[in-house]
Amino acid sequence: MRELLYLFHKYAGLLLGVFLALTGLSGSLLVFDHALDEVITSQLHGIASQPKSSVQQALESAEAAVPFVKATRIDLARQLGSPHTVRFIGPPSTNRRIEVSIDPNSAEVLVVREWGQYPMSWIYRFHYTLLAGDTGKTIVGFIGFSLMLFCASGLFLWWPRRNRWKHALKIVRRKGALRFYWDLHRVIGVVTMPILTLCAVTGIAMVFSKPFATLVGSVTTISELPSYSVAAKSKQLSLDTLIQIVKKQWPGSEVKRLFLPQQPGDSLRLSVNLPGEYWTNYGASIIWLNSHNGEILGVRDARNLPVGNTVLTWMFPLHNADVLGLSGRWLWVIIGAVPAFLFGSGAYLWLRKLGHRRLS
Repeated sequence: MRELLYLFHKYAGLLLGVFLALTGLSGSLLVFDHALDEVITSQLHGIASQPKSSVQQALESAEAAVPFVKATRIDLARQLGSPHTVRFIGPPSTNRRIEVSIDPNSAEVLVVREWGQYPMSWIYRFHYTLLAGDTGKTIVGFIGFSLMLFCASGLFLWWPRRNRWKHALKIVRRKGALRFYWDLHRVIGVVTMPILTLCAVTGIAMVFSKPFATLVGSVTTISELPSYSVAAKSKQLSLDTLIQIVKKQWPGSEVKRLFLPQQPGDSLRLSVNLPGEYWTNYGASIIWLNSHNGEILGVRDARNLPVGNTVLTWMFPLHNADVLGLSGRWLWVIIGAVPAFLFGSGAYLWLRKLGHRRLS
């Protein structure tokens, strides 16, 4: 049994290690994707730290820059010095996602880009789909399953026999490179195994979201997301007025994203971070408003959800470490590089042993 598991761990690792390494490294970069995007995109430099223009003005500027399609959502500036981002879905024939970055101070259009084509969005698309659409997305999901198998088999192979626990996490440096890298591979693998398993499980849950939700729903309660319609009218309140209604009702809340009405009878949906939520960049709570009169139509409070919905809600902020704060996000950056190290060290050990066999 142990010998078969060792052979699986070794040869499956050699075959799939490149995919695991690239997925992990791209995930490391995505932990700080928006911050990196603002660093490498020159048009996003020098945004004033104190916003003076309104969100409504930002939307109108974006609509003037992309007049041929309707805006679908607005991602509000994540922090001082960051832009608002207005997203448009291109014509049905192309289904392109166009993003317009707006200066919150002047409502000036900074840059118009297609999502998936600029560097950080390209990396995101690679991480999620391997640039191969739905097929690639499925492959990424199975890569997550393979990571779980590697973690389980690695733990089994590492497990000390008899009374050798004092050597379980020991790294020997005096007996040559082969022993040193063997110990590093073994120890780093087992120490990071819990986090790697967590990343694998949360990634699988997001890739196979419907089957995962069905699985969770089979053992606990999941409530469906409601929808609200309104009487169609020509005049709407400004987005800033609607945001203030939410902030007045929930002091200390932060509106993260606005999903704009696409049809005359649609409601306005806001993703909100309510006080007491564990994450910072993730608006897990949802508030529906009548954009014509400001009436609050419905609330989905992430702090008080059925168990099943709570499980589903936690998958994304655990996967990208948003729930763990800045130190946790830096830890995730390091963890993302671990599969690359394990693949590299494993390949090195295999090549060295192969070389010794040829010489003997």
